[in-house]
Amino acid sequence: MTSTTPSTVDVILDEHALLALGAGNILVSRILHQSAATDAWRIHVALAALADADRSRVGVAAHVAMLDQIVFHPLDLAAVLDASGQPRSLGWSHTRHVAQPGPERPEGARVVTTVPKEWDAAGVRILDVSP
Repeated sequence: MTSTTPSTVDVILDEHALLALGAGNILVSRILHQSAATDAWRIHVALAALADADRSRVGVAAHVAMLDQIVFHPLDLAAVLDASGQPRSLGWSHTRHVAQPGPERPEGARVVTTVPKEWDAAGVRILDVSP
């Protein structure tokens, strides 16, 4: 008898999803609840996107920092080099960088956003949580 375990779903909250969380978006809240209740969801946040969100709504970073189920990704040299020449914000570029497939996440991470049009042609998978 073989037992199958559900695969882990990696998602990364973009600046808009972080702002939506602070505004009470039920879909983002459910994702966070699911990640706290099971090991089936892993939530990631690029720190440059968190800084962008906090600049728009002061207090978002402090709120998100209290959530222990989130994996925070510092802005490293590889992310800065990936952002070089991008017309988008550093937070957007950092989120895209973290969402890309890599050794820790071979399939990459889905970008959770309320503004899916911003991710057209970005080469990442999207999870639209717009109301």
